[in-house]
Amino acid sequence: MKKGLMAMLALAMALGLQPAVAAPATEKSVRELMEVTGAGDAGMQMLNGILPALKQMAPNAPDEFWEEFMAEVDPDSMIDLIVPIYQRHYSEEDLQAAIDFYTSPAGKRFIAKQGVVMQESMQAGQQWGEQIARRAIERLQQRSANP
Repeated sequence: MKKGLMAMLALAMALGLQPAVAAPATEKSVRELMEVTGAGDAGMQMLNGILPALKQMAPNAPDEFWEEFMAEVDPDSMIDLIVPIYQRHYSEEDLQAAIDFYTSPAGKRFIAKQGVVMQESMQAGQQWGEQIARRAIERLQQRSANP
C-alpha cells in the first residue's frame, strides 16, 4: 500500500500536479473583513456592556476616571490581536468569500440584525440554563426525599 501511494505521488509530481495549498490570509484581508463586519464596533459595544460591572468593582472611581479610561481604549488594538488568529485559521480564499458575502445585500442584512439576534440568543440561552438548573435542583430534591 505504501509503494502504491508513493508511486501515485511520484506520478503526480512528474505530471506537474501539486496538491492545492491555500494561500494564507493576508493582514489586509483580515482587516477588511473586520471592517465590513463591524468587529471593532462590536468590541467597543462589548466593553460598554461590561463597563457597569467594572464601575461596581471600583465604586469610588469618579465618572471622570471612566470617561478618560474609555477615551484611551483603541478598538484597533483588539483587531491587532485578532489578525494573526484569523491568519492561522483561514485562507485568503476563505476571507475573500466572507468579504464577498458580508458586502452583499444579504450579508449587510445579516450584520444589521446580528446584534439583536445575539442579544435575543443570549436571553434564550439564559432561559435554557435556568430550566436546566431548575430540573437539576428538582432531581436532587427528589433523590433527597427518596434515598
